[in-house]
Amino acid sequence: MIMMTMNKYEAFFKDDPWEQIKEPCYPAGRRLYLNDGRFWVSRNDKDQILFFVHEIGGRSVNGLENLEGVEVRIEEIKNDEYRLCCILTVTDAEMREKFSIVSKDVAHHCSQFKGAQLFIQVQERIKSWANFLKPNRCGLSQSEFVGLWGELYVVSELLMNIHSPSDVVRFWVGPEGKKQDITLNSIAIEVKASLSGDPRSIQISSIDQLDRITEKLYLLHLIANPSNSELGITLETLYQNCLRNLAHDIGAETLFLQKTSELYGKANEGQLREKLSIVSLSLFDVRDDFPCITREVINLGIASVKYEILVSSIKKFDVTDDIEGIIKNG
Repeated sequence: MIMMTMNKYEAFFKDDPWEQIKEPCYPAGRRLYLNDGRFWVSRNDKDQILFFVHEIGGRSVNGLENLEGVEVRIEEIKNDEYRLCCILTVTDAEMREKFSIVSKDVAHHCSQFKGAQLFIQVQERIKSWANFLKPNRCGLSQSEFVGLWGELYVVSELLMNIHSPSDVVRFWVGPEGKKQDITLNSIAIEVKASLSGDPRSIQISSIDQLDRITEKLYLLHLIANPSNSELGITLETLYQNCLRNLAHDIGAETLFLQKTSELYGKANEGQLREKLSIVSLSLFDVRDDFPCITREVINLGIASVKYEILVSSIKKFDVTDDIEGIIKNG
């Protein structure tokens, strides 16, 4: 069950946008986003709920294909006016709740765009939610699984105990493709998780991961071990813990769901329920003399790098004893 409660978003969105639409009424509808008159909700003659975007321009935009559970199409209305309609094609309660989250996020995220660009961005945003709406559960690679488990562990069990959960979701920028996984105020933290089978080195997968763009940069190294004990914690539990902590803030909850949708939707049932426990957790201060490869020291002709740092070589940078204070005051 996805937890939804009221907060500042209630000024712009109804909790259930279709609550007052009891009968088919499309092409008429009700406003979805009170801050932008181009976003609407309706119910079609098949009694399916939908949201639509009405805007000038869009002749060159084609509707999305091959999305499970929803149908997206572009309709020409008149005088170069077009509608992008997104229709929920399944009827279960969980999908309706998810569809409500997606429709609000699409309106809030895309209201800055106009014309054909609005339709393009709406479709891109819908695609980014595909694994949330209908998880494919095809399975993560081992590195994806351990990496996601490690980041969710840091978010749920460490950061949310020190900072406001709503702030933590905004601090967590790794899923957005930023250089480091977590950016606080004046510090950034790169999270690296590995299984106990190879704890001697830390794998760095790009030039940017230890490229300092904030006042301070830290490398947080987690070593985990498969576990059947009560100390073990699953990916699913970490995910639900985050949702529980965010239940008071629908905006932050939606942001968390959007950030996790792609990888979490790929995790198979075994990965969701596999227990891992922390063997060790270390925080390293990435100072100027820290052994790493950055943009400053590499030839511009080199497009990418992958390398390993020996843990034994960075002992003098260990600031784990101060971890709570560093994160709290960051």
